[in-house]
Amino acid sequence: MSKSVIEYYNAYDEEARLFRDYGHQIEWWTTLHYFRKVIPPGSRIFDGCAGTGRYAFRLAAEGHSVAASDLVPFYVEKMLEKQEKNPEKNSALKDIFVGDICEPNHYGDGYFDVVLCMGAFYHLRESMRDRALEQCLRLLKRDGILAVSYINLIGALPLYLAPGLKNMEEIAEGYERRCFEEPFVYMLPEEMEELAARHGLKILHHLTSDGNPYLRGEIFAEAKEKDFEKYMELHLKICENRNAVGSGLHGLIFLVKTW
Repeated sequence: MSKSVIEYYNAYDEEARLFRDYGHQIEWWTTLHYFRKVIPPGSRIFDGCAGTGRYAFRLAAEGHSVAASDLVPFYVEKMLEKQEKNPEKNSALKDIFVGDICEPNHYGDGYFDVVLCMGAFYHLRESMRDRALEQCLRLLKRDGILAVSYINLIGALPLYLAPGLKNMEEIAEGYERRCFEEPFVYMLPEEMEELAARHGLKILHHLTSDGNPYLRGEIFAEAKEKDFEKYMELHLKICENRNAVGSGLHGLIFLVKTW
């Protein structure tokens, strides 16, 4: 799986993903809103699926001490380049390295106040999710916060329907396999909550970070900034509603390690 994931992201523009249009920016602004809501000032943070460092650099700029790793060496090179271009500005990003969230790294048990797992669950089957969660929790102190993102199976399903429903056999098979497109693996919100319960974690917030995937189309194409801001106000009011979580594309859950 890791090889196919690396190959996929080597050809994918992760740096631009959250900023292509207003439809994609929903995820960015929602996630930042919740980071600011739940992460205590001056926290020690590990971003274990950092991509090109969009969240890691922002959190460092906001006064947190951040370490960042990613499975994709190309993305780690991008982060190192950013740091080298402005070392004074990015001094709070203390450590950048290639790493697999499912494997131990060089940090000790309970070292971090906050751990971010913002992407690994897009690609992990059930058995590997437990392994990833165990490593995240090893790094996290008691009463620390773990943020996990995932792709909702129900939210993703309509994106793969062909005109005239001509691919229903493939859709039905993909639903059972939890996979419509390699190397992605989808899950249900209740499965995420069951996983948290199995590991003795308290749910702080469970939300959809972007909402219904159909919102990424023409609806936002000609939107003005002031109207998008109004939409974001509404989205933040409803994104924890169970119906919204169940139909949204990207799920985001904040968990507390109580042991």
